[in-house]
Amino acid sequence: MKHIILILIILLNFSCISAQEITLKKGMTKAKIQKGTYYKTDHSIIKKFIGIWEGNVGGKKFKLKIFKEKVFLKGSDIYMDVLNGLYCFENCNFENPNAFLSKTNGTFEMYEKGKIEFMINDFKYKKLANVNFEILENNTAKWTLFYTFSNKDKPKGFTIPKEMLLKKTNQ
Repeated sequence: MKHIILILIILLNFSCISAQEITLKKGMTKAKIQKGTYYKTDHSIIKKFIGIWEGNVGGKKFKLKIFKEKVFLKGSDIYMDVLNGLYCFENCNFENPNAFLSKTNGTFEMYEKGKIEFMINDFKYKKLANVNFEILENNTAKWTLFYTFSNKDKPKGFTIPKEMLLKKTNQ
């Protein structure tokens, strides 16, 4: 019986130990970063981005899937929410891991204004660029691709559309 009680006490102690979770909200003051902490983004701030977006470019259907991902940041030893995405053309199910978007810039002020910047990989031409993604009215968004290279090093062409309007089709 003593062994069972001891085991129960040990199990209860371990169940009480967990990493701290802090939800980041507008107006929060900067505090010291605590290793092992999960800095979660308030869902109400980023939910307008998350989902499936579709548009037509040159007669082809373009699809974009934006999702929230909990990532570990080496060096800081913390976890944070990051918006990432996958894209595809025509009938697709987002299986190509090379067709990715990853968030490069984003602040609460940008999120509240409905704006985010992604880095995007053109897997066909093996080139990187940035995309400004801006939420408009009626579940639509504006996509603007721009090069991050100097004019001298600017690559010629992308298979990814430079500008388009997208409609949110799935929450």
